[in-house]
Amino acid sequence: MPTMTLPEGAPATLGDAFAHIGKVTAPSVLDMKVMVLTEAAAMALYYKTAELTDDPRVKDLLQKNGREEMLHAQRAMLAIKTVSGEDFHAPLPEDNPYLAGGAFPLGEMTKAGLEKLAQGEFGGEKLYEIWADNTPNPEAARLFRLNGGEERDHGNRLLEAAGLLGA
Repeated sequence: MPTMTLPEGAPATLGDAFAHIGKVTAPSVLDMKVMVLTEAAAMALYYKTAELTDDPRVKDLLQKNGREEMLHAQRAMLAIKTVSGEDFHAPLPEDNPYLAGGAFPLGEMTKAGLEKLAQGEFGGEKLYEIWADNTPNPEAARLFRLNGGEERDHGNRLLEAAGLLGA
């Protein structure tokens, strides 16, 4: 059972949280907290997805994305601290309320499945850019732009992994 509880007003499920943050254009502190939790959860989801392949090259690409998802969570934590002065910490997978039912693969381990996931990561790049553009705090905006650039890297890694799987 997760030891962390959801912040008041946060979406109840991971799917709802992804849908929520995907619509945010000017993030509140609550939105940033939801981002911390979803990015931290994404680490575990990438690792779970990596378990679907025996190809060490594909596994490595997915796990690298997972590690960077936790880095994104940490940057969002810093943005919260910068904007509000509040400490909010990214939980480990076992403490993340969005993973109360356990981690699951992000998609199918197929060329098409990884290509679809890549498009989601490219969307994440755009989302972080919008957040940066609409955040008056320059340090928070800088952190969001760093995350956005790495979301593009995640998409490119997924396309590379899809190419390794072939048709």
